[in-house]
Amino acid sequence: MAALAGTMIVSGPVLAACASGPSYDTWAATDGAAGRINLDAVQKAFKESDSVTEFERRVNQIYEGDGMVLIRAEQDGERLTLEAFEDLDRSNDIDEAKDDLLFSIVKNDERNELRGHGANGYYNNSFGGGNFLFTYLLLSSFSRGPYFYQTPRNSVGTLRSQRTNYRGSSTYRSQVSRNSSYFNSKRGVSRSSSISSNRRTYQSTQRQSGAFRTSRTGVRSSFGSRSGGLRGSARSSRGGFGGFGGGQTVIGLNRRDPTDDASPSRRV
Repeated sequence: MAALAGTMIVSGPVLAACASGPSYDTWAATDGAAGRINLDAVQKAFKESDSVTEFERRVNQIYEGDGMVLIRAEQDGERLTLEAFEDLDRSNDIDEAKDDLLFSIVKNDERNELRGHGANGYYNNSFGGGNFLFTYLLLSSFSRGPYFYQTPRNSVGTLRSQRTNYRGSSTYRSQVSRNSSYFNSKRGVSRSSSISSNRRTYQSTQRQSGAFRTSRTGVRSSFGSRSGGLRGSARSSRGGFGGFGGGQTVIGLNRRDPTDDASPSRRV
């Protein structure tokens, strides 16, 4: 009986903490909540993608945030620019006044320049290749506005379902480990970058409404955490695991996304 009582005392707070979701500080310290993305992986995806839909899908697999990443592209003479935003207000459309610009790829002549924005502002890298994707974007143009491509609103639901399935797989855990390794290598330079005003507004709204507790991000890397991450048995009891970049913590895996009727309804 004494042993059983001791077990109940130890496990009780862990179950309660899991049921109520992550604390705001835990959520806000994650890469996805801060708007950080593995831009080395984005560059690789850009070079290897054969279509815009493949690139959109791959970017959303790399990114750990709760919102979908939407892209748009425009042409100004010989200059081609692709931009990627996190859809913070979940409108399934890009709104510069509310959404967060994560990165852009600018093509001049035969060179591409990948630039990070907001929390990724430290990143600026020039590279070749990926011409096929820009050609595909031009050929698949359907917009009559200033942008020759923008993620169609009616395709966002499919992207979200694909991401939900991906985040339930072991492949996502491997991606998060690679993300963690990448962010660990950028610790020094990334401290000079700051989040955008739209991101600060989003975080403040999430805190005031308590919406961060139902985060669908799932596995998050611990880079940037004030506490340095969970250790020992505490990490195991919360569902953490080891990776290339150190410890990760599961803070919202299998939570139901209210915008995706196909997503699982189980709560951790």
